[in-house]
Amino acid sequence: ILDDESVPRVSLTVSATSIAENAGSSLTLTATLSKTAAENVTVTLGTSGAATEGTDYGSLSNITVTAGNTTGTVSFTPTDDSLYDASSDETAVVAIDSVSGGDALENGTQSVTITINEDDSGPALSINDVTTSNENAANATFTVSLSSSSSKDITVDYATSNGTATVGADYTATSGTLTISAGASSGTFNVPVLADALDEANETATITLSNASNASISDSTAILTITDDDDAALSLIHI
Repeated sequence: ILDDESVPRVSLTVSATSIAENAGSSLTLTATLSKTAAENVTVTLGTSGAATEGTDYGSLSNITVTAGNTTGTVSFTPTDDSLYDASSDETAVVAIDSVSGGDALENGTQSVTITINEDDSGPALSINDVTTSNENAANATFTVSLSSSSSKDITVDYATSNGTATVGADYTATSGTLTISAGASSGTFNVPVLADALDEANETATITLSNASNASISDSTAILTITDDDDAALSLIHI
């Protein structure tokens, strides 16, 4: 019968409870025995929390406390990425799943919580101007770009308004909500352009972005320039 009062007990600690994802360094997870064991003790770790092992931080190996020693360590290394996490800081929970060797036992329930601090700024939206080659272009395609990608879907409203161009005559009124999927860097939408037979100067319409979610707007306005392709009418005067 094993006297569990005399066997080594394993505790788990971490060198710090938070680290920036771009720290360029690691934290140290330490398994500590209450007394030495005559053989190697293997401490198997499990992870949970909002941060994902292998994505937000490197994969963790088991900790081995060699015979005759009382401590063993493994490194916890955050992953620096350019993906903005809209939920900001994330936590990783590292716990002892099992202990084997040296008759050692876990000292109660052992776990540590580590916060990985987000270092990327939130994405900003901008929209490009478009100039059509002629009035016969069926659609003018606008691109809304992100300054950096995000871990969440981003939405933004868009709507057209008259400049020198007239809705219904030069272009079709267009409005809606654009969704840029998580991980993507841009999205597009179309504004239909209408052809006419009038010789006139190039005309413009305005496209405005508003009501962004999970992002800010750095450039909210685009100009659609519709290039006239009609020749001036030729009049003959008889004398």
